[in-house]
Amino acid sequence: MKKIAIFFIIIIAIVSTIAYIYLNQIATNRTLQKANAQFSIKKDQEMIGQELATIMNRVINTNEKNEIPKNDKGEFIENNENSIKMDITFTDVDVTYAIERIGQAGIASFVQNYRGITFRCSEVQYHKSTGRIKYMRFEQVTE
Repeated sequence: MKKIAIFFIIIIAIVSTIAYIYLNQIATNRTLQKANAQFSIKKDQEMIGQELATIMNRVINTNEKNEIPKNDKGEFIENNENSIKMDITFTDVDVTYAIERIGQAGIASFVQNYRGITFRCSEVQYHKSTGRIKYMRFEQVTE
């Protein structure tokens, strides 16, 4: 009788452990999807400057919330977990800027100058360890 009870206890412990691991993985995936969904960026997706300014604000706020340090140029330092880098290439002046530089000049002035201009996401990279968005590159499509 004791052997049967011990056998069932072991089976219940194994099933419980497997269920816990599975449910924990599902919760982690949902959290990851929720974190990436706030940017809702897909490669080759186009958007206007007003929407891009919203994405820039979210990237800056996310980096600040995650306490990502900055280098001496004022740019966020990449880590392997939750940092986000973002560059924008302006074809009318043939220059690529990091969003930190645009943020220093003022996102309001970016909106004023590029509100109706179309931008395309040309590159999206993800952190290998967490699956979160790591880097985004946007290019100006219209002038």
